[in-house]
Amino acid sequence: MSDFPSPPNLVLHGTEATGKSLTVNALLKAIDYRSAVVRSKECITTRHLLERTLTEAQNALGDSAWPIDGRCESISAFVVQLQRLLEGQKKFLLVFDNIDRQRDAAPTLLPALARLGEIVSIILSTPLNPSSL
Repeated sequence: MSDFPSPPNLVLHGTEATGKSLTVNALLKAIDYRSAVVRSKECITTRHLLERTLTEAQNALGDSAWPIDGRCESISAFVVQLQRLLEGQKKFLLVFDNIDRQRDAAPTLLPALARLGEIVSIILSTPLNPSSL
């Protein structure tokens, strides 16, 4: 399954408590890609979300990962650190669970995350209508 092509971004949406997160977690267990799940609603600010994302990615990569710088002040700094962290990785899946519930998110956050598909495959799980993304 590792050679199976995948879209750069995938948005799962539906009403609450319909099994979106459960489905994504089952899929991640069934495939052999490294992945990180970020529980977005636990992050207060955009900076907190970006730093948590880098930490989760580093934890998923284990000892093979480059050390991260700790602070991540902007999307551009996040992209630089993520690229360095994922250097040499064939494929990495990054899941933002409940991204619509991320507190104090900048209006440019979701479009910026969507552009990350050039670096890493992204799964956004949200009960919102995808047109609001």
